[in-house]
Amino acid sequence: MEKIFGDFPHNGKIFRESCGPGFSVGRVGDPAVFWPGCCRARWARGFGVVALCAASAWGEGPARLALDLSAEGRHEAAAIEFRRLALADPVATNAAGWFWLAAHEYAQEGAWEQSNRMLDRAEDAAPLALPIPVAWRRAENALGERDWTSAAFHFDSLRLKADADDLREFAARGAAAARLREKNLADARQALAVAPGDVAAARQALDRYATGRDKRPWLGGVLGLVPGLGYVYSGEYANAARSLILNSLFLWGMVETATDDQWGVFAVLTFAEFTWYSGSIYGGIDAAHRFNQRRLDGAVTHVRGETRLLPDPMQIPVIWLTFDY
Repeated sequence: MEKIFGDFPHNGKIFRESCGPGFSVGRVGDPAVFWPGCCRARWARGFGVVALCAASAWGEGPARLALDLSAEGRHEAAAIEFRRLALADPVATNAAGWFWLAAHEYAQEGAWEQSNRMLDRAEDAAPLALPIPVAWRRAENALGERDWTSAAFHFDSLRLKADADDLREFAARGAAAARLREKNLADARQALAVAPGDVAAARQALDRYATGRDKRPWLGGVLGLVPGLGYVYSGEYANAARSLILNSLFLWGMVETATDDQWGVFAVLTFAEFTWYSGSIYGGIDAAHRFNQRRLDGAVTHVRGETRLLPDPMQIPVIWLTFDY
C-alpha cells in the first residue's frame, strides 16, 4: 500500500508524492528525501530536511572516512573531510549538505565560529536547500556561545519554518529557554504561549523561577566572616562543615603553639588560617553565585525539556534529523 509522503509545490501547482512498497512514513519528524537523480526536496509530515541529491553509494564511499573520524571523536578532522566533499561536489544542493555536516562536526568540537562559517557556505551554495537544519544549528551554536538573544532569534526562525507541531514545540521551548537565560521572563512566557502541545510543565517551571529568590553574593560574603555560615546561606552544608572544622583546627593549633612558644609553627599556622578564613568569605560569595546558577539551570532544563534534535549519521547521504528523548 502506498503512503502519502508530502505535498510539494512545482510551477504553481501542488503535486502529491507517495512512497512505494517497502517505504513507510513514521511519526512526526520523518525526514525529507531526495531520490537518486532528483534535485527537488520532498518534505515529510514532520519537519523538512534536505537530503543530498546523490546515489546511496555516497554514504558508503567518500563520506565513510568523515563518519569514521566523527565516530572516533575527531570532529575537526571529520569537518575538514566534509568540507573536502563539499568543494568536490558540482551539485549545489549536495555541496550545501556537505557544508552543513561540516558545520555540525565543528559544533561538536565547540568551534562555534567555524561552524557558523560552514553554515554560511551551505546557504551560499544552495540558499533554499536547508532552511530547517541551518536554523536549528545556528540556534544551538548561539546557545554554545552564550549569545542568548541570537539563540532566541534562531529558535523563533525555526518555529516559523517548521510544519509540524513537534518541531514547533521544540523551537518554542528553545526560544523560551534562551529568553530565560537573559532573565527576560516576559518574553520567555510569550515564547511558550505560541507553542503547540503540552507545555504546562514548562510554564510551571517559569512560574517557580519567577517566585523564587536568588541569593545575594554580598550577603554570602558577609556571613562568611563566621566560618561556614556563608555556605549555609546557599545550602552547601558539606562545605560549611569543612570550613568550620578546618578553621577551628587551625585556630586551636595557633593557640597551642603560642602557649608553647613555638613561634615558627605558629607563623605557619597563622598563614594557613588566614588563607582558609579569607576562603570562607570568598567561598560564601561563590556559593551564592553557584546557587543562582543552579536555580537558573534547573528552570532552563524544565522549560526546554529533554527532547533534542540529532542528525543520524547512518542515513547519509540523507540529512536525517531525529528527536532524541
